[in-house]
Amino acid sequence: MVHFHTPVNGYDNLQLTVQQFKDWLKSIDRDGDGKISRKELRDALRVLGMNCTRWKAWRALVHADLNHNKHIDGDDEVEELIKYARKRWGIVVI
Repeated sequence: MVHFHTPVNGYDNLQLTVQQFKDWLKSIDRDGDGKISRKELRDALRVLGMNCTRWKAWRALVHADLNHNKHIDGDDEVEELIKYARKRWGIVVI
């Protein structure tokens, strides 16, 4: 399982496998409902040391929330978030 408890300097060089990324998502699901809210995503991005986390979390949800329920849930939405992380956050997901 991947946990980021302190800011990661140079998050743009962060490299994760798809499974590590999914484990990271599970670890940020604070209320355990199986969905990633914008606040949960924003807090997790802050831990990575990113700036403008409110904006980045909002944009990620706009892009990846395919059913428009304001959460990342389901395999298709996780895949969209992975694509978004690769393109916009500079995180290498292999």
